[in-house]
Amino acid sequence: MSQLLQSLVDALSAGATLGLAALAIGLVFGVIRLANFATGEIITAGAYTLIFTWQLGWYISIPFAIIVAVLLSLLMELSVFSRMRAATPATLLIASFGLSFLLQRVYELAFTNNVQTAPVASELAQSISIGGVRIQMLSVATILLAAILLTGLQLFLTRASLGLQLKAAAADFKTARLIGIPASRVIGLSFALSGILAAAVAFVTTVQTGAVGPTFGVPITILALVGAVIGGIDKISGALAGGFLVGFATSMLASWLPQDMSNFKDAYVFMLVIGVLLMRPQGLLIRGRGAVRT
Repeated sequence: MSQLLQSLVDALSAGATLGLAALAIGLVFGVIRLANFATGEIITAGAYTLIFTWQLGWYISIPFAIIVAVLLSLLMELSVFSRMRAATPATLLIASFGLSFLLQRVYELAFTNNVQTAPVASELAQSISIGGVRIQMLSVATILLAAILLTGLQLFLTRASLGLQLKAAAADFKTARLIGIPASRVIGLSFALSGILAAAVAFVTTVQTGAVGPTFGVPITILALVGAVIGGIDKISGALAGGFLVGFATSMLASWLPQDMSNFKDAYVFMLVIGVLLMRPQGLLIRGRGAVRT
């Protein structure tokens, strides 16, 4: 029973982490049709910031990591993607791949190819007892962090004027522009929110590993992008749900597969993804191939 509960909490934590990463991708895709693979490098930048500044105190390190992630995200938009407004989604995706590889080389030059380590929030590595069952504090903290961020984002999208504009643009960007919603403001906001979510993912994953390298954010981004696609990347809630499902499935397989098969957990996850896409190529939460995004 205790093992099952621990596995479920860990799976919820992994699902929450990948859900946030997929949401960071989905927010930008909904507005400018960009599946930004370079989101991984935003996560990496936030992780490096946490590693190098944690000794200054969490109250300095965490805000600084958020600022770095947001600024890098906005810099990507201003320096690269703003110049490609008329490009097709495929061209934008290729550009994001190129930007991702470029930033990886920049990280190598700046920090070498060796991993950088630091005990970021090491107290979260401890366990707590809930009903006689030992649960990792990091898993609980990750679930709570994701719940707070998602609640805040939902309130922003449904209550704030800018949030409503972003939600409208994500539903139908062309129509939103025709009714007077400023395109540059909405696009910048989507990149800024994506940076905040990437910083949250960076914090969780850095606490888990305590080590950061130039390609730190790539595996997370690949799984998050896959999750966003199977959930329905056209829809913000679909990207979130798909990312959560992939993270949940990956964690459960890691816990319950025999030891000699656990190294193949990603293969099983991608088999599941292929099955989902064969049955629902438009995504789990999209009602039809031509469905209007909501």
